[in-house]
Amino acid sequence: MTITGSNKFSVSPGQLLHPEALRRLVESCTPASAGGPDSAALYLTPAALAAWFARPDSGPNAGDAGLRDWRQFLAQAEQAPGGAALRQSDTGLAALRTGDRGLVIIPPFPITDALAGAGTRDGWDAAPLGQLLATDYTVGVILLRLGRYLVAVFAGDRPVVTKTDTRYVKGKHHAGGTSQLRFQRIREGQMRKLYDETCQVVRSRFAPHAGELDYILLGGDRLTLSGFMKVCPYLQQHQDKVLNRRLNLRDPKHDTLETVAGMLRQSRVWSVG
Repeated sequence: MTITGSNKFSVSPGQLLHPEALRRLVESCTPASAGGPDSAALYLTPAALAAWFARPDSGPNAGDAGLRDWRQFLAQAEQAPGGAALRQSDTGLAALRTGDRGLVIIPPFPITDALAGAGTRDGWDAAPLGQLLATDYTVGVILLRLGRYLVAVFAGDRPVVTKTDTRYVKGKHHAGGTSQLRFQRIREGQMRKLYDETCQVVRSRFAPHAGELDYILLGGDRLTLSGFMKVCPYLQQHQDKVLNRRLNLRDPKHDTLETVAGMLRQSRVWSVG
């Protein structure tokens, strides 16, 4: 079910929204009595979100009536298409509701303790979410697929460092026997050269910005990324900055930089009620 406000702006479950689109949605859904007793907000850091879902639904550790109301509210979003992502979020969660209607949001970057405060807030308080979305983070981006990579550093929406290149990697081979084994060895060697070259570029481009680099985001082919992360020492050393979400962009090339910039600050949104 979707919420449609006075501006007729609706959202599908788990839809990705840019900051301006999310701002319009929040405004269109804001109740006239935003500060009334039926309205509330919830901000959970990644650690608090993990603890939230680990807490039992009933019994002495379930929390007070207000928390139980929130649990029921979030359960509706979790049961919606794509709602399983709520438990997997490593950026925390923001929720706004009035009565049993409202919005649940996975932000693009982690909610901090300073933004979350005590977690629950009286009234439809979207200010912390707006503050997070307005922050210009410095983000390292790695897009990788067999045969091509893009490495960039973004200051807010602006790319300050970019590098794209190609390296040939053989495609699939369907013959069997020794021919298949020889092909596999050649292909694995080509893949390792791609990984090593990309890792060297990541180190050379990211290192000058190491002091201000807030987060690292990856995109491209998932299997290729999985192999790359296992063999790139620089990425392993900065694993604490790597976010789980993947940029859904399969063709890493310079022409996609504008698209990447737009994807960096997308939030996933569910409506409830």
